[in-house]
Amino acid sequence: MAVSRSPRPTHRRHDGRARMHRISDEDLNDLVEQIASAVYGNSTIVAIRRQLGRFVPADILEAAITEYQSRAGRPRDLHEPRSLTDPAAQLEPWYIPRSDDVFWPSVRRRLEGTGLDEEPIKRINDASSKIVSFIPPPGTERFSSRGLVLGHVQSGKTTNFMSVAAKLCDARYRFVVVLSGITDNLRSQTQQRLEQILVGDDRGRWHLLTDRETDFDDRQSRNAANLLSNPDQRLLAVVKKNPYRLRKLARFLEAAGTILQDCPILVIDDEADQASIDVGNRGRQSTINSLIRRILSKPKVAYVAYTATPFANLLIDPTVPDDLYPADFIVDLPRSDDYFGAERIFGRDLLTYETGPVDRGLDVVRTVPDNEVPQVRPPGARAGFGDWRPTVTDSLSEAIRWFILATAARRCRDGAPADSTMLIHTSMRAPAHQRTAEVVQTYLGTLRSGWSTPAVRERFRHQWEQETTRVPATDLGLSPLPWPQVCDQIPGVMADVGVVVDNYQSDVRLSYGEEPVTAIAIGGNTLSRGLTLVGLVCSYFVRAASAYDTLLQMGRWFGYRHGYEDLPRIWMTGELAAWFVDLATVEAEIRQQIRRYETEHKTPRQLAVMIRKHPSMAVTSAAKMRGGVTVRYSYGSQVMQTIKFHHRDQDWLRHNIDAADRLLSAARGLPGVRETPVRAGRSALTGVPAARVMAFLRDYRFHERSPSLRPEALCEYIAKQNDYDALRTWNVVVIEQGSDRLGTMELAGRKYHRINRSRLTVPANYADIKALVSTMDRVADLPASIRISDMIDGDPTDRRLRELRDGQLGGTGLLCLYPVSRNSTVERSSTRGYPRTDLAAVEDILGIGLFFPEARGPEDRDYVAVDLSGLAPADEELEIVDIDEIDAADERAGEAVTDGAAS
Repeated sequence: MAVSRSPRPTHRRHDGRARMHRISDEDLNDLVEQIASAVYGNSTIVAIRRQLGRFVPADILEAAITEYQSRAGRPRDLHEPRSLTDPAAQLEPWYIPRSDDVFWPSVRRRLEGTGLDEEPIKRINDASSKIVSFIPPPGTERFSSRGLVLGHVQSGKTTNFMSVAAKLCDARYRFVVVLSGITDNLRSQTQQRLEQILVGDDRGRWHLLTDRETDFDDRQSRNAANLLSNPDQRLLAVVKKNPYRLRKLARFLEAAGTILQDCPILVIDDEADQASIDVGNRGRQSTINSLIRRILSKPKVAYVAYTATPFANLLIDPTVPDDLYPADFIVDLPRSDDYFGAERIFGRDLLTYETGPVDRGLDVVRTVPDNEVPQVRPPGARAGFGDWRPTVTDSLSEAIRWFILATAARRCRDGAPADSTMLIHTSMRAPAHQRTAEVVQTYLGTLRSGWSTPAVRERFRHQWEQETTRVPATDLGLSPLPWPQVCDQIPGVMADVGVVVDNYQSDVRLSYGEEPVTAIAIGGNTLSRGLTLVGLVCSYFVRAASAYDTLLQMGRWFGYRHGYEDLPRIWMTGELAAWFVDLATVEAEIRQQIRRYETEHKTPRQLAVMIRKHPSMAVTSAAKMRGGVTVRYSYGSQVMQTIKFHHRDQDWLRHNIDAADRLLSAARGLPGVRETPVRAGRSALTGVPAARVMAFLRDYRFHERSPSLRPEALCEYIAKQNDYDALRTWNVVVIEQGSDRLGTMELAGRKYHRINRSRLTVPANYADIKALVSTMDRVADLPASIRISDMIDGDPTDRRLRELRDGQLGGTGLLCLYPVSRNSTVERSSTRGYPRTDLAAVEDILGIGLFFPEARGPEDRDYVAVDLSGLAPADEELEIVDIDEIDAADERAGEAVTDGAAS
């Protein structure tokens, strides 16, 4: 490792005690950046201590290492975006921005030049840093990671992955590959964005293997080794997901030979649920999936999938080792307040165990009557077109007029024309597009010729006043526009508006350039995924679709509408509008789960994201759902534990100790409650009524960053299970240490040995202990006479222990109380994830663990998720010891209790 400069200490002590050195902030920062550079180059902290220790005083070096680890850990502690990550990858936080970075600072400057304010730039910076922190550092000897970034339709995913790419290029990744959809139009649009923002005026640092007109070919294969071996140059290829192009890319990489051993590659899969998923049958992979996996088989490749509709990606079979299941991380990108998504437009329903209120949406959806649908949508493919001809129905004419009105209003506000688009999507069939375009052109001609008549102008005026009353501009922070001003702009709009048919047969496609475009775009699949319809103010949508991802991707009206938030309108059937409400609910629930998994430090290998089913729609195509199984979504069979605490708030901590004291004191005096000897020499209060446990849950103070531990939701679930004769009684066990090494906590007149739980170094403003319970606590209330090795087959995983306990105790709940010492220390070094530090709380902590048996009774809804049972358990914090050792330990504890009683 090269050391560019050794910081000079400015003061030393010579009094025989340990020397204390001082270092300037500038020199400390230099040293931190040297450590980061070494980590990027595959050096370990141990090696850095050994190599830099020859030049740098030990206390200064340790301070710099601590500062580096703190900076590297900060992106993962961001409140947004949420993430689900796999600690089994043993990936320490590693990325920090450095003063010699060039790619991200350039991207940031160009984004600022587009007019983005400071707050959205900060969100982009934070989100991209968090994603980068989950991707392997480039110096890692070999890696093949899989991640998923969940964005929103039309929400800036491209900006995010450009920022991720820039930061990884600063960290010495050499080759950026963007797999961009399946259409030339989308690939070209993506290439253009990357050239403008990622490359910009830094052409000298980049070699472009594709351009706006030309997809990847093998013209440069003979130079692959030379191109990929230059550490000062970055390569970029934007490649359509087409077998011919992907095969060329794979051959290019293979032509580089051994150069790839030291060439980190980033593969961004845009619209990752389209074409990338393996839908092959009879044991054969689909071609595109096979080629992507061939590309990813190289020595150093990080694969990051981006999509707003992740249903298919979440249902990839996780047991196929080289497939695209996001085993390493899932990140949910933040949504800014000015984004118009499904939830804001359509509203949504309450989630499971959620209390209101919820957003009921904006009044921007207009209904297409069912009896008009046959006039604008052709019959099914089997029926054929015959003599079907579309007509401009009342709803379609209303939509076209509104497009003209909204465009005129924008011109009033802007003072000049800007790109303005209307979408008409009634069918995926090309002949329907052409026939619809013909009648729309005719109707526009009628409006132009009739504008001089009072009746036509009055019709426009009435619609303007009606719509602006339903959605007042002032409600969205905009100034209202008087009708005379809007009216003056209408003739110019009608003169400019054109009709564009965009489909696979089109000679002229929808495109935006230097001159503003005012267009009514009519099409199907080419307009329904990835492609941005600039200035979309009006959508007429009656396309039949029956899958979540297909329907959501067709919603090109989602996105940002700066300066005209009051103007977008959507015409669709009542049934489709209801389905979008359901989809907004499904989407919110997926993101809620990812939030929960982050707060509980769960991984994609431990808990599968569950997707709510719908009675009338499929989650995705059947071929993409083969890895999914039907599951039930509830607290059933789960372990809920408190891991976040206000460790500096003595009153908050003391309240929870008192709440446990009140529970135990009250329970011991209730009829039917018995004190029973159980495992590890402990005793349990058995037969505690559910009402007493629910009272305790309402009394206990949960940390606000524990969304799945809301007392009202827990109590609602318990009450529902009571109706099916489950969870009516609970067993309560205090999980104490075997000795009094850490002192005691008094609860209900008894003293319990406190346990040790250190906290993560990051965050600093509250204590996150990451794990409170141990695997064996699942059976803490089983009699010690039960030998686990005789009762289960295999290692004592949580699933096997839960099945054992359910068989013994049925629907009885288990509440464990954990007296944690305020003086808990780090007892073993962290090998994965964040570094740890001493708890240093102002008061002892009373943590709780809730162990639920399998749920009983019918569930309101079914869900689909992947089956993770075939994966080896990945449990970072808890050691699985030999079953016979556990049984022997229980026997020894029981003997000790007996001997003590005899004496």
